[in-house]
Amino acid sequence: MMLYGPWGLMRGKFMSRIGSNPFTLFTPPSNTVGTRSAPTQYPPGTQIGPQPRPNVVRDTFESVVNGDAMRRLQGLAKLMDVAAKGPFAAREPHGGPPPLTQAEGVGDVVFGQKDKAEGGPVTRLQKFLEGTGHLVMGNAPYGNFGGMTQAALKAYQVDEGISPADGKMSPATLEAMQRPQHPKTDATMDVLAEAYAPQLGRPMGPLEPGRDGARVQEFERGSITRMPDGEVRVKDLSGKDLVPPTPPSTVTTLEEAKAFHVAQWGEKGATDYNDGSEYYGGNDCGPASVVIAATAVGVMEHPDAAGAGEAIDGVRDSIFGTSNESVTMKIDKVAKGVTEAGAVATVFGIADVTAESLDGALTRGHPVILGGNPFGDDALHQAWGPAAAAAGNYLEDGNFGGHWVTVTGKTAEGNYIVNDPLCPRGPIEVTPEQMAEYLDGNLGMIEVSPKPVPVP
Repeated sequence: MMLYGPWGLMRGKFMSRIGSNPFTLFTPPSNTVGTRSAPTQYPPGTQIGPQPRPNVVRDTFESVVNGDAMRRLQGLAKLMDVAAKGPFAAREPHGGPPPLTQAEGVGDVVFGQKDKAEGGPVTRLQKFLEGTGHLVMGNAPYGNFGGMTQAALKAYQVDEGISPADGKMSPATLEAMQRPQHPKTDATMDVLAEAYAPQLGRPMGPLEPGRDGARVQEFERGSITRMPDGEVRVKDLSGKDLVPPTPPSTVTTLEEAKAFHVAQWGEKGATDYNDGSEYYGGNDCGPASVVIAATAVGVMEHPDAAGAGEAIDGVRDSIFGTSNESVTMKIDKVAKGVTEAGAVATVFGIADVTAESLDGALTRGHPVILGGNPFGDDALHQAWGPAAAAAGNYLEDGNFGGHWVTVTGKTAEGNYIVNDPLCPRGPIEVTPEQMAEYLDGNLGMIEVSPKPVPVP
């Protein structure tokens, strides 16, 4: 075994010195004149001749690192090697939905069965499957084992690895329902959890705080960690990275945000981000925002001014088919553009869009396509439109209604970095107060993230 560090270096030096300067035995020279006498008999182990000079360093080394100590060090190294490779203790699910505790009669239910009384076995089965996320009853009444319940039961069996997964109750299914249940992944981890399920298995706990502000989702065979800046790390149980860490796609300065910017049409004298070569109308804020977000997450190359119109046109065509006319877009169309560009679109409805949900996406390292009104509702409730127009960095100077932009990060001071396609001279800083006015009349939000990196 090779030893590294101070003890390994010391041992190497001393063994070299000891090997080149033997000191354990000297044989006296024989006499060459006179009568030879019989050799003197010495007890076994007696040293003969001049004794070696004391070597303090050597003696200290041998007294400290003797054979027994070396064997202990070797054993420790073996233990450390085994610990890195496993075996690892089995993890017990925690934080999941409650197991099935009132199991009487549930194991015997069959397709078509109806409860004879309120809270019967079919109802209890359905409520259990609701808790695991496999069944959505909506306004349907409980107590009838129909096709919807059978499909949910089959999905549960598939997730639990129960065979046969046929939507019929079995002893193995009932036993699984009575064990601690696996928790659902956090909404922000869904895409990653699904992508890495073959390597990581099922979630063993909810998204929990980690070291230094990280967020950790534990799985059967590893973990996914999102660092405070949005970097994602996927590791097995030994701590080895399964894929290279995914860096965040957000920025903290306007200068960085310029690398993503495009304007939705050109203007004379302002050709840094669109020279006007492809203009099919003034409603291309959606496709232009998709270009910005797709560039930020690395699934699209940033076009120069001459190529901006073509890039925007390409996104529009991916949504509607070949078209030379720009049209207004609702959030589902913008999300389709993100997906067609090769990124992942997570849609937030109007009611779910808040400063907290916006900040959450940016904290996860993901840019956001956000709909709203840059001019606000009235003179007392304005977003950034009037200020940008007054600074000569806006292609509109009046209230035109709904609009799509991409928020690509926040500054150290807490202002938002907005890549607004109506800004021909580059991205802008937006105060939290201006953003609040924009959010007040929002059209929805799309969190844009890169697709998970495949495991080699």
